[in-house]
Amino acid sequence: MNHYPKLFEPLNLRGTVLKNRIESSPVAVSNLTPQAHFTPENIAVFERKARGGAAIVNMGEARIDLKTGISHALCLALDDKEVLPSLILATDAIKRHNAIPAVELIHPGGRANPEYYDGTIWAPSDAPGHLGKPYTALDEDTIHYIVERFADAAEMAALGGVEMVMIHGGHGWLLHEFLSPLHNHRTDRFGGSLENRARMSLMVVDAIRKRCPDLLIEFRLSGSELVKGGLTAEDQAEFCKLLDGKVDLIHVTAGTFHYPETNQHMMANMFSPFGVNVEFAATIKQAVKTPVAVVGGLDDPELAEQVLAEGKADIIALGRSLIADAQLPNKLCYGQRDDITPCVRCNHCISESFVPYVKYASRLVRCTVNPVAGREYTEKDVRPALVPKKVLVIGGGPAGMEAAITLADRGHQVILAEKSGSLGGAIRFARHVSFKTKLDQFMQVLIRRVEQRKITLMLNTAMTPELARQLEPDAIVCAIGADPIVPPIPGVDGNNVVMAVGMHEHPERIGQNVVILGGGLVGCEEGILLAQQGKQVTILEMKPELCRDAPYLHHEAVLLELDRLGAVTRTNTRCTQILPDGVLAGEEKFAADTVLIAAGLRARAEEAESFRGCAREFWRIGDCKRARNVLLAIHEGYDAGSYIE
Repeated sequence: MNHYPKLFEPLNLRGTVLKNRIESSPVAVSNLTPQAHFTPENIAVFERKARGGAAIVNMGEARIDLKTGISHALCLALDDKEVLPSLILATDAIKRHNAIPAVELIHPGGRANPEYYDGTIWAPSDAPGHLGKPYTALDEDTIHYIVERFADAAEMAALGGVEMVMIHGGHGWLLHEFLSPLHNHRTDRFGGSLENRARMSLMVVDAIRKRCPDLLIEFRLSGSELVKGGLTAEDQAEFCKLLDGKVDLIHVTAGTFHYPETNQHMMANMFSPFGVNVEFAATIKQAVKTPVAVVGGLDDPELAEQVLAEGKADIIALGRSLIADAQLPNKLCYGQRDDITPCVRCNHCISESFVPYVKYASRLVRCTVNPVAGREYTEKDVRPALVPKKVLVIGGGPAGMEAAITLADRGHQVILAEKSGSLGGAIRFARHVSFKTKLDQFMQVLIRRVEQRKITLMLNTAMTPELARQLEPDAIVCAIGADPIVPPIPGVDGNNVVMAVGMHEHPERIGQNVVILGGGLVGCEEGILLAQQGKQVTILEMKPELCRDAPYLHHEAVLLELDRLGAVTRTNTRCTQILPDGVLAGEEKFAADTVLIAAGLRARAEEAESFRGCAREFWRIGDCKRARNVLLAIHEGYDAGSYIE
């Protein structure tokens, strides 16, 4: 029985029948060749998404014209005929899994980056440039030139086997700039009225349709700019009436890179509601007959099904969710919902290459919960163990569970020992935190996977070297975690002091006025939780910046949320004494009912090393190797599980 009939209902787009209503939205790969052609590693990413069951697989951003502007050093070069071999291989890989290959066509306009492009920064109107080089208003001849380059790029895409092109008219790129009254101050036929501001977008659509009549066209737009004076959903609905019947699909996102605060809506963070763009899409859908796709926090299948059933959209576009688990569509279709690896909305995948906001781009997409993301080419399938071994995994946190699961899948005999009465380890706290529901869901997925495999589970077992030797393992994977650091501050043993680790088990100990010592990720997130509960929160951090251990976009989200909630934050501030009614930082006093210690974790290195001689092969992973984050715990668990032969 299909529990999601709308999600898996076919959709006919001008003679092309989509097998379901799930689109893999454009998530750029940026580790292309120096010529901006696809690599085998890139193609493996697309193929895995296609194999996972999405009806449309968009391969991400593609440049249309190196001569008039690029925003990134490397995105697919559709202005280079030599791109065809790699593009054909990529589209072949997608089509052999019964999916539609698509690509996103972008001209950056004013978002062109002088670091990668030394020409004129073209925009609708003259203005100061956001990266230091001024914008120059496009003349009409150059407008026509760029329109033809869009058509050239679409033709190149079609020759390369692409079946759908997405014209990017949102997020602050050139076509969006023309549409937006915030950026378009022209007085000619490309400015002023909606019809004039929409003229270039419609010219691009018409040019592509004329050049490539059989190519499906999807137009991506921001359902709202989310900025005072900017485009609203009602404005965009009027624009879409002009697009209606000219394109095959309208794709609704939101926000603009010109206003960085909208990044947090564009790439919804863990504090955002799910389905953030649904109402924008619904407003547009009421105005047009063309099918509408919507993106933004829609990985919950019940919500996605509801959006489709209520007629608010026709297609659900998923981005980060298919990085976390490319098999999501197939798992939903075949009744395996409970085994979907959920996106925890940490934005690590996007942050690593989010230029110009990060200093250096890694050019890789890595995922906290999916250790294979970014390694699809080398980690294609489960490799059976050469010689099945007995492996003892010590510690039932995320690193230990991932190791045990991977080892069992490869045919090893696995014993998983956990000193407490339940699995989960350091992420058990997530069940108590409203904005960590997806992390809690991920923990439950790991627990189910352990329970479903032939893993000998030893709960309430404090493993010792003596017991480990008695079990006679061939290999040991030690994942025993870390202990909270107790800073040597006078008064730290007072009754009003609570450690952040474990605080959720005794919420009654937390007073109304809380000072948090430590402004790293843990301290800041606990501050947000307490502020959401209506408590007065002050965070003191010794270093110059808060939350620097978080991925860029999550770091930005945390600071915005702390500010929104009215939390007080102080950097370059060292606590010198804890008092019964507060803390001292030099001569300054901060009143508090409760002092929360979030000074970091220290690896249980000595205890871990005591197991090294208990088996021929020994791996130390997760926080007991070095206290860090869930991403590294999962990746190290996967590696231990994959490479113990």
